[in-house]
Amino acid sequence: MKNKEMTILGVVIAINLVLSNIVRLPTPTGFVSLVEVGIFIAAWQFGPRGGAIVGGITGILLDLLAGYPQWMILSLIIHGSEGYLLGFSSETLAGKTKSMLAGGAVMVIGYWLGGAGLNWLMGGMEMQIKAALVASAADMPANVLQVFVGFLLALLINPAVSKIIQQQHLES
Repeated sequence: MKNKEMTILGVVIAINLVLSNIVRLPTPTGFVSLVEVGIFIAAWQFGPRGGAIVGGITGILLDLLAGYPQWMILSLIIHGSEGYLLGFSSETLAGKTKSMLAGGAVMVIGYWLGGAGLNWLMGGMEMQIKAALVASAADMPANVLQVFVGFLLALLINPAVSKIIQQQHLES
């Protein structure tokens, strides 16, 4: 990956952190935000590696800054994996939708299982796993909404971002 691409990914991470701090809605075990927007855009513009970098780094930093350090490693893995999968989308809306469903499933299921694991650990491992899974399921609708809203916003923003990136490559 070139220095210019890494710089652009760094800017996407910074913008993503700002967006995610402006719009952050609490849930029973954490929060939902606009973090998906930057992950989609990075994956569509820079492929699996770019999506994984923005997803993982944004996820870990957002949790650290928002006061949820117990989620940091899980967010690195979940959002990084999500971004990686999103990077395999084609240019068509159908291709982007398929990758959104795959990446979104990784995110929603990852946070459901991660939340259940954290609930179980924080309960002194006395909570039954089944109860932890049920409790963690309370966040699933909000996580699904986060994926869909992020996807729609990214679809709207991506053409402008694509033009800017193409101009930067032409000027190089």
